Amino acid sequence: MAYANIVRSGLTASAPLTKPFCAGAGGRQLRRRPLTSTAYTRRHFAVMAQATYDIWVKGSPEKNELGDCPFSHRMMMTMEEKGISYNKNLLDEQKMPDWIKDVCDGNKQIPFMKENETGKWLYDSDKMAPYLEDKFPDLKKIGKPDECPQVGKELFPTKFMDFLLSKPGDDEDKKKDALYQELKAVNDHLEKSGKPYFGGDDVCATDLSMAPKVKHIKIGADEIKGWQVPSDLKALHEWMGRMSERDSWKKTYYTEQYVRDGWNLKVKMMSEDK
Repeated sequence: MAYANIVRSGLTASAPLTKPFCAGAGGRQLRRRPLTSTAYTRRHFAVMAQATYDIWVKGSPEKNELGDCPFSHRMMMTMEEKGISYNKNLLDEQKMPDWIKDVCDGNKQIPFMKENETGKWLYDSDKMAPYLEDKFPDLKKIGKPDECPQVGKELFPTKFMDFLLSKPGDDEDKKKDALYQELKAVNDHLEKSGKPYFGGDDVCATDLSMAPKVKHIKIGADEIKGWQVPSDLKALHEWMGRMSERDSWKKTYYTEQYVRDGWNLKVKMMSEDK
């Protein structure tokens, strides 16, 4: 968000926000942001104006709470790990405005972000993450996905969704085993490496992409199927424990109930479409 947009909205840095305000480019209205009870000081506005990126992620604007999007989570973790400043903008996935298609090549998806220095719009976490790696080579090296361990490619959403949508009986057993084997391959890679992360002694792009997905699998499989990731996958559980203790995770995580509610809704909608 540019400081000029805040000024145009009629707000001042010394007063609390008492009316909704719009952020736009070239005077074009892009979105309406809900209020919180927090009084924004001059320092708050200065930080917002200096942020390198504005990123739009899944969340509840009314409650000012992050939503359950593993791809949004990945991107915020990536920026936290690399030390890239950003403004977080929350979007209700069920009420996304049409202007998103104008900046995402006709797509309406999250996350997406704007590079404030250049005005460049970016979308698709598989493209955004490597872009940041190229853009900031002097910051902490995360690596691009193709430079990091290639594990669990079929894990999420393919094997996970196959299991969630499976019918009780042989179909469910078969797809549960396929999910387990994919999780076991991830576990075995970690176990064989003997390192705390896929990146070795520190995280890499695979860690930041995989951890939110595995968290969704653990919660979603339990909620929908009553199935828990087996305890014999010890290396996987220990790795998830380390990931969830990182500051980048804690700053960008959301409530587990959102994950449960989200998968209940997705499975219901997908089942009705069949």
